[in-house]
Amino acid sequence: MAFMENMLPVDLSRYSINLVNDSTMYGVPLAKDDNRIINNLLYELTSKDSNLHISFTFEKDVMTACQITPLQGQIITNKQYANPLDAAKDFLERYQVYTKIDSSNLLAMLDNIDITKDSTITTENIKLTIHNFYFVGVDQVSFTWMQVINGVEYTGIHLTFDKIGVFLSFGDDRPLFTIGDTAVNISKEQAITIAIENLKFYSYDMPDGSIVKDFKVSKENIEAILVTVPVDYELRPYWDIRMLLDEAYPGNVHGITAFIDANTGEVISYSNMAFGGIYDDSVASTPSSNTLIICIVLQL
Repeated sequence: MAFMENMLPVDLSRYSINLVNDSTMYGVPLAKDDNRIINNLLYELTSKDSNLHISFTFEKDVMTACQITPLQGQIITNKQYANPLDAAKDFLERYQVYTKIDSSNLLAMLDNIDITKDSTITTENIKLTIHNFYFVGVDQVSFTWMQVINGVEYTGIHLTFDKIGVFLSFGDDRPLFTIGDTAVNISKEQAITIAIENLKFYSYDMPDGSIVKDFKVSKENIEAILVTVPVDYELRPYWDIRMLLDEAYPGNVHGITAFIDANTGEVISYSNMAFGGIYDDSVASTPSSNTLIICIVLQL
C-alpha cells in the first residue's frame, strides 16, 4: 500500500481497493537446505469507469516487482507525462527518495537519448537498454539498467511504460542480492575443455535400470555463455555450457549442459537437454553422482 501511495501515478481516491490474493510459493533453492519463500500480493482496484489489477512480488521482505494490468477502461492517473522518458525520470527521482537507494547514475544516462529507437548505452559498469515493443494490444517502451562486471550482468532495475507514459511494470533485485567475487579466472575455452574432460564421469539412469554414459560430443557443437547465479543470495559468475551430442541417447537426450564456476573451474553440475523424453525433478548431478535433471526443450 505504501508503494501504491508513494510511487504509482494512480489516483487511488477514485478506486475501491481490495486485496484479492495473498499467496506464497517456493522458488528454486539458492543453497542446500535453503527455503526460498516468495510472496505474491494481488490487489483489485475498481471504479465506475476503470478496473485494474496491481500485483506485487516480495522476497525476504524486499519488494522485487510490481505490475499494473488494466482490466476495463483506462488507468485513472493522478499525474500525466509528456512521454515515457519523463515518466521514467520522475519515477527514479521519487524511487531514490522512497528507498534511499542512489539512482543518480541511472538518471544521468537518460539525458539526451532517443527512446523511440531500440538502443543500448553503457556508462562505466551500468548498461541501459531501451526496447520498444507491442504487447497485449499496447505499444510499450522498457528501460533496463544492469550492473555489468567482466562482461557479466548482475543486479538491475526495470521499468515499463506505455507510449503516453503510463506506468505498467517495475522490477528491482538490487536490494535482494549481494555481489560476491566477480573474478572470471576461467576462460571460455578452458571452461569448454573442463566440461568435455569431465563428461566421461557423468551418467544417468533410465526407468528400466540401465545406465547411459560415454557421450560423444565435439567442440564445434558447443555453446558457452557467462551467467550469474545466486548462492545464499550472493551472485557469482558461472559458465553455462551447452553441448549438443552427435546422436540421440536414451530418453531422447540430444545434449548435455554443464555448469562451471568461472572463478575456480569447479564443475557444479551436469544435466540433460531432451526433446520430449522422461522427466526427473531431482537435483542436477555432479560428475561423481548419478542424480539427474532433464531439461524439456519446446520447439515452437
